[in-house]
Amino acid sequence: MKSLTAVRLAAAAGLLGLWACSESTSPTTASLVNQTTLTSDVASSSGDAIATDVQVVSTNEVFVGLTAPVELAPATDSVSYTRTRTCFDSTGTSVTCGTAAVRKAALFVSFSWARHDTAADGAVFLGNVKRVAYDTLFRNYTSGVETSRTHDGNSAGTDTTSFTGPNVTRTYQEAGTDSVEAVTFNLPRLNNPFPISGKIVRNVSIHATFTSATRSDTTDVTKRIEVDFPPDSQGNVVLKIDTKTCNLNLVTHHVSNCQ
Repeated sequence: MKSLTAVRLAAAAGLLGLWACSESTSPTTASLVNQTTLTSDVASSSGDAIATDVQVVSTNEVFVGLTAPVELAPATDSVSYTRTRTCFDSTGTSVTCGTAAVRKAALFVSFSWARHDTAADGAVFLGNVKRVAYDTLFRNYTSGVETSRTHDGNSAGTDTTSFTGPNVTRTYQEAGTDSVEAVTFNLPRLNNPFPISGKIVRNVSIHATFTSATRSDTTDVTKRIEVDFPPDSQGNVVLKIDTKTCNLNLVTHHVSNCQ
């Protein structure tokens, strides 16, 4: 009798063990967050930010009283600037901006930026940017003739971007800092709209939310994005993010062909 009871108890324990094992290894629903898609989305928003940096330093030259081409934002965009400026001569003495004596200018810029476009995967891209930037402009001379201009500075701000696809909407809260490092333009500026050297590095912390009709998943990541100049004659430059490279067009702000 004891032997039969022991057999029954062992069998029951075995079934419970199988049930527990089945419970512990049962598959869970996969997260909506796709890291490849996330990286491509951040490349798009960061490319827009870096192209905006190039636009800002060009408009800073105009604000100081110098001639420079100002690439207009795409038609669906709007941007609002507030600027201050202080100009210096070759001795570091403050002088009136817009005069021939100016050799350096220190600028503070705050701006907001609204962006509406189509992302590389066909999703509707919406972006809102609030940023402050510091830019030091140097006028470079050879034998008394100005030959180029160099910008050094940084910016910080918060961006909100979203990509609305057919099944999932991706929303990103981004806190980023951009470093403008020796970004140099040749003269005459009207014939040289793009930098001939230097780089812009963007470091951004991202809170990402992927939402479908039935659920929402989040993740937090950091990314480092870098663009090295010069671009080609059409304004195309390589954008590096993680181990990927993409194409950024400085005129349209489009990011494409991430590999």
